[in-house]
Amino acid sequence: MSQSNNELGRNLLVLLGIFLVMFILNQWMPIHRDDYDYSLIWMTAEHVSSFQDVVHSAYRHYFLHGGRMVTVFCLDLFLWLGKLWFDIVNALMFVALVVLMYFHARRSVEWRQEPVLLAATGLLAWLAFPHFGEVAVWKSGSTVYLWSAVPVALFLLPYNLSLAKGRPVLGSWWLLPMFLLGLIAGWSVENLAVTVVALTAGISWYLRRQGAMAGWMPAGCIGSLLGLIGLVAAPGNFVRYDDQGSGKGILDHIGNQIAGNAEMVLYILPLILLLLCAWRVFKMVLAERQGVQIARGGAELSYRQWALLGFILLLVVSYFNGSFVAWTVRDILYAIVMVPLGLTKPKTIDHFDNLFKGFDEMAIYWLTIFFVYALVKKRLGLSAPVIRQLAEMVKAHEVWQAFPAVRYAGGLLALALLNNLVMLAAPTFPARATFSSVAMIITATIAILRDPVIREYFSGHARVVLGAGAVGLALFTLSAAMLVTYTLRQENDARLAIVQAAAAKGEPIAYMDPIPLKNRALRHVFFADFDNGVTKDGLCKYYGIKDIKVNMEKDSRR
Repeated sequence: MSQSNNELGRNLLVLLGIFLVMFILNQWMPIHRDDYDYSLIWMTAEHVSSFQDVVHSAYRHYFLHGGRMVTVFCLDLFLWLGKLWFDIVNALMFVALVVLMYFHARRSVEWRQEPVLLAATGLLAWLAFPHFGEVAVWKSGSTVYLWSAVPVALFLLPYNLSLAKGRPVLGSWWLLPMFLLGLIAGWSVENLAVTVVALTAGISWYLRRQGAMAGWMPAGCIGSLLGLIGLVAAPGNFVRYDDQGSGKGILDHIGNQIAGNAEMVLYILPLILLLLCAWRVFKMVLAERQGVQIARGGAELSYRQWALLGFILLLVVSYFNGSFVAWTVRDILYAIVMVPLGLTKPKTIDHFDNLFKGFDEMAIYWLTIFFVYALVKKRLGLSAPVIRQLAEMVKAHEVWQAFPAVRYAGGLLALALLNNLVMLAAPTFPARATFSSVAMIITATIAILRDPVIREYFSGHARVVLGAGAVGLALFTLSAAMLVTYTLRQENDARLAIVQAAAAKGEPIAYMDPIPLKNRALRHVFFADFDNGVTKDGLCKYYGIKDIKVNMEKDSRR
């Protein structure tokens, strides 16, 4: 077997692994929250039971709630077809997005030679997408964000490749398909749709100036513009804005931007640190070309690093055994801080407890990232004196001019920020709305990691550390997400049986205990108990009962 065929096989194994992970998570993720509302003809109590109902429900949604008619149609369709079909297609959508981000990163559709970078794309997507369970697993969320990103990434790929090659990569007969694909891409999510229109218009104009524009380029741009108009002009948007945005001034919108971008930064921390290391390596290479020699760090761990590693392992044991570290810290702080200050009201204690329900998992994640980052810096020779020396010797514009990958990645990062800035007009800006911007940042990171300079330096000096860190983070987050999702599925099924039994007996109220598990596995799991307003309202309407009562005597330590 040739090397090329061998690497193709590895690529297929990588994609198969990603698909299986996503399929299992989707299988274990129950119908939840808004899914019940979308399983009914919109704003009625009638179940969607035919394709005609799917169309009718999407139509009502467009006029009564919002303009995302394409994604709502897909959601209603697959909720009607059945959960298994949705689970399969949703897993395939995630695989498709990973492949498309990889294609955009290398600006080519050739993918036989880099199984490690393809796996890295999947891992960074797993770690960096904000509220992963909400945007990539939960049905009502994934159809909005994941399912919008895939046709957009596919639509933009010919523009990107044409820009990279300086000539059209598609023939004239692609005019109609690109127009239709542009229509779907524009009829996606508001900020992403605006970015698509602006980007395709800009690329078409630039290539026209270069004498390299083809007819499908403006056709696709026009299609995306029409899709954007259909998205934002929906009567339902004005109904929802009256509910959510009425009375909010510019300071509220700016505050939304700050909060949304700040939360995004927390999720993309691994990308930021990788890009920071790569930036310094680029500077190091330029300095070495000037004759400066950089001393490499040793492979041994210091006593502090061994102690930190031991603490991380202790936290992992704690996480899978009741989070005893988190609750020990909680009890100590309660005794020496809360009680002396008189902060013992039930509501205050409840908020205090909530702070520690994700303590172990966040501590493991953050400490591992900074532990790996410190080791990588050491292996690359990026000590504090060296970093200061590089800052003085090599200026940013020199790096920008010397490396094409830096310019391309810089353009993607700027595009990601602009994509978020579009949300300034929105009444709210939750972290999940940064999904498409994070996809651009992941693409930029992979583009940098593909650069020959970075591949040589990282492979030669930091490959073992990066590999071990990647495997460790992947195993922990994946194991946690699988465990929590499976447990929540069992808890959900038990309580759903209570609701179904009450409905069958004609009882107006279903009574149940709360779900004790509150761990969300770094938000790779999205779930709220049955007393949550959205979940309860949808469930009651779906099963024809009046109310759900959850016992409020919850164990705050679970």
